Amino acid sequence: MHFLPIVMLIACAAFAADVSFEGTLDVDYANYLENNLTANNAANQDLRIKMNIDLDENVRAVVGAASKSWYINGDSSGYSRIRHREKATPIGSDKRFSPFLFDGFSLEWTVRRDLTFIFGDMFYSFGGFNYYYWRNPDYYAAVLTTQGIRGLGVRFGKEGYVYIGASDSNDKSSRIAASYAFSVPGINQVNNKFTIAPMFDLIKGGGRPHRYTIGADANYSRSYTDLNYAIRGIWGLHPSSGSYVNTFTLEPSFNYKNFNLASTCYWALLSDSTESTAPLTVEQTYASDERLIYIEPSYSFTKKFSMGLGFEWHKPDSESWYLIAPTAYLYPTAGVDVSFWIGYSIVPGPNYPGYGISSSVKF
Repeated sequence: MHFLPIVMLIACAAFAADVSFEGTLDVDYANYLENNLTANNAANQDLRIKMNIDLDENVRAVVGAASKSWYINGDSSGYSRIRHREKATPIGSDKRFSPFLFDGFSLEWTVRRDLTFIFGDMFYSFGGFNYYYWRNPDYYAAVLTTQGIRGLGVRFGKEGYVYIGASDSNDKSSRIAASYAFSVPGINQVNNKFTIAPMFDLIKGGGRPHRYTIGADANYSRSYTDLNYAIRGIWGLHPSSGSYVNTFTLEPSFNYKNFNLASTCYWALLSDSTESTAPLTVEQTYASDERLIYIEPSYSFTKKFSMGLGFEWHKPDSESWYLIAPTAYLYPTAGVDVSFWIGYSIVPGPNYPGYGISSSVKF
């Protein structure tokens, strides 16, 4: 029954004057060595497709479909993720499934170049990490992971929006979200850019532990002939358990000719319990760590091939753990990248390596 709305919409779209498709496909494979060097294989994929139906030069209907790998582990379930050993499900396992589902509909009316009105399903996130493993805001974000609304919205400028409607949190909640990226006068130039994007998200009627979230995302970059560098700072705040959860992220990056350096530093200010408040834990954030440091130097041998050495330090509620991951990156053509990686996790107890291949295609 999930396919029926999609099939009907595609059939109707066949009569439209202009139909186009776009989307992304991420596919991963990995092997994790365990006791006696026994290999435990795993795989996942994440397919997103949007069908754009241009009714005229200003009005467009958009239909989305998606297929994402899920895992079941006892009473818990969630998205399958290759570089999380505990959440990577074996090929052919009855604990792994990939449903193909309807992923939203919207009608968009572009009044002018920088102003679009929307009715339908709208998705947004804020403060998603930039580095290679945490780049998908469906899983982790400094402020808000991907949220969904069905209602009315306005998009303006390059990254501004105001959305209001029924939340996907439960059947009684409504929501309003707004954000806009401001260029700082006097600093924002051709080779010297500085923008600040505040965000506000309010939910009424339940569906999550906190009623509101506020945040800010600041980006500064400087470009020279051979030298480029950038720094990004993110702050988020929401109430929880009678206190406030503050999260901070710093992402400096640098490249000189063929040498590149990328990094992410994230930390959440979590409090101990008092007589009036309960303790704050990572369960009240949108990341699985209280603190995280990632750094990866890399070297580009050609435009199509580079190699890097990634290092990660994670501090969840429990003991810290580390990951060392040498990675080779291949870029066959525009919109396609393939990475070959070896990961060695240093965790409490026995440590075993893993290796795999990850690919991403944008079309």
